[in-house]
Amino acid sequence: MKKLLGAAAVCALTVGLVAAPGASAVKAPKQVGGTVSVSVTPSTVSAATPTTLTASGNVASNSGCRKNRTVHFAYVGATGPDLSGTTVTTGSNGNYSVSLPQPTTATTPASVTLQVTVDAATRKVGSKKKGQKPKKGRQFHCAALTGSFSPITVNP
Repeated sequence: MKKLLGAAAVCALTVGLVAAPGASAVKAPKQVGGTVSVSVTPSTVSAATPTTLTASGNVASNSGCRKNRTVHFAYVGATGPDLSGTTVTTGSNGNYSVSLPQPTTATTPASVTLQVTVDAATRKVGSKKKGQKPKKGRQFHCAALTGSFSPITVNP
């Protein structure tokens, strides 16, 4: 009888040690995708008359990955200007708007594409209530996004 009780105790201890690490393991961050949209006004510009373009759009993703995302802009197929320093941060609903200089090209007429890139971000969701122990929280990895606007026409 003592052998049976001893064997049962050893089995219970072994099962407890195997199950315990899996129960306390931290989950990996959830991967969250999305899309970015952009529209530009005006879509046709004249090389002779400098015009400021307005680019606006939305980052569509889950609620934690829409707000406070950094958006970068670049002209594809243009000789200038360099937009590497032009960034904007999305609002709480994912909307953004920015004024951009007109693209320049070596020849006219030409078509230029505005490319939009959104940086990746890691977000943590948890309790921020006073007097309560902070939650460990779930983490979300918001993926980098890329989008582009149909060609902007540059006329002579």
